[in-house]
Amino acid sequence: NWLSGNIPTQLGSLSNLIHLDVSVNWLDGSIPSQLGNLSNLTSIQLNCNLLSGSIPSSLGNLSKLTRLSLANNELSGSVPSQLGNLSNLEILALGDNELPWGIPSWLSRLTKLRGFSVGELGGSPDCGD
Repeated sequence: NWLSGNIPTQLGSLSNLIHLDVSVNWLDGSIPSQLGNLSNLTSIQLNCNLLSGSIPSSLGNLSKLTRLSLANNELSGSVPSQLGNLSNLEILALGDNELPWGIPSWLSRLTKLRGFSVGELGGSPDCGD
C-alpha cells in the first residue's frame, strides 16, 4: 500500500474496529498506546514496517485479540508482561526486532497460543523477502 508516516493515535477511537492490518508498509514511529482502547479487535498486524520504540502495555487490554503480529520492525525494550493477559491469543509474532530474546514466563498463561516467534527470523515471506 506504500503507507508511510506514523500510525495515527485517532485509530484508538474506532471502537467497532475488528481487524487492523497495515503490514508491509513504511510506517514509522511508535505504536500508539491508544490502540489498547479497541476492545473489539481480534487481530493486529503491524509486521514489516519501520516501527520503533516499545510495545505499549495497553495492548494487554485487548481481551478478544487472537493475533498480534509485530515482527520485522525496529521495536525495542522489554516485552510487556501485560501481553500475558491476552487469553484468546493464538499467534504472537515478535521476531526480527530489537527485543530481548527469550521466552517470557507469562507465556505459559496463553493457553490458546499455537504460534510464537522471537529473535531473528532471517527475513519473512510475509514481507516479500
